[in-house]
Amino acid sequence: MTVERSDASVVTEDKEVTRPPRLAIDATGLMFWPPGEGLAGIPRVESFLINAALADPDPRVEVVAFRSGRFRPLAPFEQEHVATGEISPWRVKKWPGRRIALSEAFEAVRQYPWGKRDTDRHLARTVTNGRKGIGFQATRLLIFAYRLYRRVGLGLRLEAEPLAARAEPGPVLISHHILTSEDRSAVSGGAGDVAFLCHDLIPALRPDLLGAGTRETRFGSYLEHLVRSGAPAFCASDEVGATLTDHMRKAGIAAPVVYRFPMPSILHETASRAGKTSRIEVAEPFVLYCSTIEVRKNHILLARIWQQALDEGAKLPRLVCAGRWGWMIEPLRAFLKAHPKLLEQVTFTGLISDEELIRYYRSASFGVFPSHIEGWGFGASECLDFGIPVIVSTAPSLIEASGGLMPAIDSQDQQGWYAAIRKMAEDHAWRSSLVGRIAQNHRPTPATASWAAIKAGLQASASRRSRF
Repeated sequence: MTVERSDASVVTEDKEVTRPPRLAIDATGLMFWPPGEGLAGIPRVESFLINAALADPDPRVEVVAFRSGRFRPLAPFEQEHVATGEISPWRVKKWPGRRIALSEAFEAVRQYPWGKRDTDRHLARTVTNGRKGIGFQATRLLIFAYRLYRRVGLGLRLEAEPLAARAEPGPVLISHHILTSEDRSAVSGGAGDVAFLCHDLIPALRPDLLGAGTRETRFGSYLEHLVRSGAPAFCASDEVGATLTDHMRKAGIAAPVVYRFPMPSILHETASRAGKTSRIEVAEPFVLYCSTIEVRKNHILLARIWQQALDEGAKLPRLVCAGRWGWMIEPLRAFLKAHPKLLEQVTFTGLISDEELIRYYRSASFGVFPSHIEGWGFGASECLDFGIPVIVSTAPSLIEASGGLMPAIDSQDQQGWYAAIRKMAEDHAWRSSLVGRIAQNHRPTPATASWAAIKAGLQASASRRSRF
């Protein structure tokens, strides 16, 4: 007789025969992010998850990366690359030394001889503990030579050995990089059970706003493959969960299991630890838009509005656009070039630090977020975290991110946006009433609450799969 338990263990009348499965967070995507560079959007969320898992003392929780044909625990240099806070002492890994690391790299090649150049580079970094230089290059060539030798020994047969036989229990919450990678072996089913973060479906719904890169064009098919395989989805907004379900229904695919988790107030928590959340009064009022500058974010609408104000002789506060320059922004650049005086009223900060961004939130008069489509919209929820009102577009996820508390206007309605921005700037009583609404109805979401929801979802997923 067997009995199913909530911790996904299976017991007999005499004793437990299997251990609870691991709950793994994939750090592969963050390994491609340059060290020390500011994180935004998806990388910021993945960094939060990885560091929450590293700090969790629960021995079932792991942080892994997809290397050499399977999800493996992070190497020491990988931990150093992704860690931004405390790591549970038992989880800290030490470099075993060059000789042992090289032996382990050769064993990885023996098991996975069909790897590519990226695999060789990674294995070389494990041997040199992340260091680059002549030693790294020599090691990479040595590993590549051994890979060729293994392939010849196999008679040039590059078919993968069944990974399932040596895969560990899941589920693994895969990174966005794995979801959009050209190498589908990580989600083929052989590397173990997987779950995925569904940040949004923008590449499938609005490819015109993202360009035609390989990752974007394959996103929809990869997503459908995951859902067909039974992988559950983790969504930060109800809107994305509903959109995912509807998208699969239209594709003739059974609805996925969706776990909802609250988006953490990561920046506000950083500010709280530093004691920097109180309001800062500045001499010159300004309006803040925090977002990557790309076509989807609709910065050109704001540029036209501030130019309209100049043409009409109306006084608007300075517009500060905080964020890196992205893609498909040629029309915006052309508009700015055609209206050079506009840059006297609009500031593009480029990439800034968290400390600088916190200062902007603490001192802005109000925020704007006119994006055409979003999965969440950190810039909107962060305005509320810091107690400042924000005008958002009618994109459902933005209304959800701002709790339905803030004015919402269609992203194509320039006159509606112009009127709302002028009213927010000039009608102090209205703006104060929105500040009061935020104080009464909104609370920043602790990172611990988000991590608890993710972890509970992974446990539920493991338990559900163990029944089949």
